[in-house]
Amino acid sequence: MSTRLISHTPLRQSLAVGSTDLESASAGLPPDYSYLKNLVKSFPGILDLPAIGRAEKYFNLPLGTCFKATSRESGLQMRRLFAHALREHGIVAIELGFEDSASQFTLDLVEAMGCTPDTHSSTQGALWDVTYKPEGVVSAKSGDKAHSKSHGVGEFAWHTDGAFEENPQRFFGLHIVHPDKLGGGIFRVLPAGDLVASLKPSSVETLLNTEFDLQVPDEFYKGKATIKGKLLSIDPNTGHYMLRYRRDILADPPSNDPAANEAVHELNDLLDDPSKAGWRLPEDVFKENVVLLMDNTKFLHMRTEIHDKRRHLRRVRFHGMPKTD
Repeated sequence: MSTRLISHTPLRQSLAVGSTDLESASAGLPPDYSYLKNLVKSFPGILDLPAIGRAEKYFNLPLGTCFKATSRESGLQMRRLFAHALREHGIVAIELGFEDSASQFTLDLVEAMGCTPDTHSSTQGALWDVTYKPEGVVSAKSGDKAHSKSHGVGEFAWHTDGAFEENPQRFFGLHIVHPDKLGGGIFRVLPAGDLVASLKPSSVETLLNTEFDLQVPDEFYKGKATIKGKLLSIDPNTGHYMLRYRRDILADPPSNDPAANEAVHELNDLLDDPSKAGWRLPEDVFKENVVLLMDNTKFLHMRTEIHDKRRHLRRVRFHGMPKTD
């Protein structure tokens, strides 16, 4: 996957193309990639891009999306930088230079950006532990224990967070408390725009205009067992596609409309295609004490089978558009 970078610096237009520019061009990057990279690196708190191995498909984080917060205070002061990167690219990685065992910084940052953390269910708060938890959580629907996929060790296939919500959260954050150190629990991302571009135009049109019955998992019950929602919509502010998806909450068949069933079938087939395995986040991004923020409509994500039962992420889902002013 290539990332399109556009320079808005007038001075750059008057500079001659040097050897580094020619090297960038030969690698399939824009001519001003090296210049932009050095410019971004000059800002305090912005980290260099991670080194990417070529044996596996890794996600190349865009310039200006990797940061380091040396303290809680400096991290909150950088909130506008984070907000801009999140709005522009849909992904931000913040390496914390301080201990935050309760993940309070993640909540504080979300609120500092002018957003609102959402509760996960009628019995669970804004923070959700993504970790091996065989005892499950209490469901407000039944009063019994419910077991979330995020509390198991199996693969969790492609999905967007809160796809079963009447108003899915636009963003989510993950504080990586303890990554899987035994080679499992690999976190992959897939840009929704790439997926939609692979669909037939007729399928896109159908998904834009069809409401499906979506089952709410017991552990996330908030008063309704099912809701109606479209899998695909368009952001009125940007014109970009916004996807909501989680296969196991759809009915079988998904609809009484054959065209809608065909569109969902095509979507499922694309996600089952090994060539659509997405991109793995680099290990020096998805590592201990990093906060990952993502636009929940721009990316699908998944994780492979967990090998290390100590793997522990803490998640927050939130509404609102991060403020850049």
